[in-house]
Order: sequence, then structure tokens, then C-alpha cells
Amino acid sequence: MTRQTQFDVDGNVVIVGGASGIGLAVAHLAAHTAKTVSILDLHEERPESLASLPDASYSSADVLDDRRLADCFATIAERGPIDRVFVSAGITLPKTIAEVSASDAQRCLMINLMGSINTLSALLPHLSSDASVVLTASVAAHTGGGFVGGSVYGASKAGVVGLTRGAARELAPRGVRVNCVAPGATYTGMVGDDPAVVDRLTSGTLLGRLASPDDIANGVLYLWSPAGSYLTGTTLNINGGSHLG
Repeated sequence: MTRQTQFDVDGNVVIVGGASGIGLAVAHLAAHTAKTVSILDLHEERPESLASLPDASYSSADVLDDRRLADCFATIAERGPIDRVFVSAGITLPKTIAEVSASDAQRCLMINLMGSINTLSALLPHLSSDASVVLTASVAAHTGGGFVGGSVYGASKAGVVGLTRGAARELAPRGVRVNCVAPGATYTGMVGDDPAVVDRLTSGTLLGRLASPDDIANGVLYLWSPAGSYLTGTTLNINGGSHLG
């Protein structure tokens, strides 16, 4: 196997939350070698951000709507079993435990953790025998929040790390691998472009810069690829060392 082939991703790829940010970056990289790319996001109509991915299919779905997810995955699987999945859908919550309301906390936990659970559950009937699923945690799972969200956000992402480990154990007999990436602050719509915010976030890294969406996407493709075939239950920290505190 050549080095290029080791890192190539083939088969049927699904990206949940793929219309922007890290998910969109993953879609662009996967499109080079994948058999099919299917993107799910909240937009009712196909968003303009996917104009450069004309061959990718698009479906509107909410990770809290398990029936809709099941319908979408069933339709996608009509073209063949689903081989590679990236779950990027999520929200941040930059509030301390003293500031956060019960409704805000519940929404954060539901979208970030329950959304991942719903997605995994709906996928199960349609995954191939060597499927690779990558969830999205965060450096906040290690730091308890800090610069990239408060304690509730950190708890929601720590839950994703736990889910990754448990699902990896449970799905290994089927040949399915489950890993997660833990990004630090990344140049996406969540961060914005306020110089003061960017400087504050940058100061929390060891490498002196924020991540680009491609930095994270490269890690996702590694976990999907033959090069990552002996990894499961792993959290890949792609955060410039900010997980070290």
C-alpha cells in the first residue's frame, strides 16, 4: 500500500453538520477520493456554502430529531452501506455555572451529547462492516471549559469522550471503529473575527495560533483512513497543546 493510499478515504461518506466550519472542510477533503459524500445540516434548502461540492448530496436534519436522522440515513444507504461518518454538529456555551440558565444548559447538553447519541443510534442499521465514525469533542472536555466555553459546555464534550470510548467497545465486534477529535479554538463562525477574542484564544495555545478548519479535517481523515485502522476509542487532540492547560 502506498503512502498516498494509506491516507485516502473511499466509500460512502456522511458528514453531520457539514455546511460550514470544520464539517465543510472535511467534506472538501473527502470529496477527492470518496465514492459519495452526503451532508446533513439544519438548513431547509441546500446552502450556498456547498456550491463548490456539486456532487455531494444534501439533506436537512436536526440531530435532536431521531426519526428524521433515521430517514436520512436510510435514504443515503440505498446507494450502499455507510463507510465513514463525521459528526460535527454542535454549539458552544460561553457561560459560567453561575451565569448559565437551566434551559441553556439543557440545550447545550442535548445538542452536543444527545445529538451524538441520536446520530450513532440512527446510523447503526446502515454502517458497513468496517465503518469508521468520528465524533467531535473539544479541548474543553480536558480543561473544563475556559477560553472555549463554560463548564456546562466542557461537560457536554466530556460526555462525547465517554460516549466515544463506550461505543468503540460496544461496536468493535461489528468491525466498527469509533473515535473523536478534540479541537481547540478554530477559525470558524463560532470564534468570529474580534481581534481581542482571537488574541485571548491564541494565548491559550502552545503553538501561538488558532487552528484552521483544515487542521481538524486532516485529523478526521486520518482516523477514517487505512493509516488509522488500529485506532478506536481514541480522542485525537488537535488543539495546539491547549489541552495541557
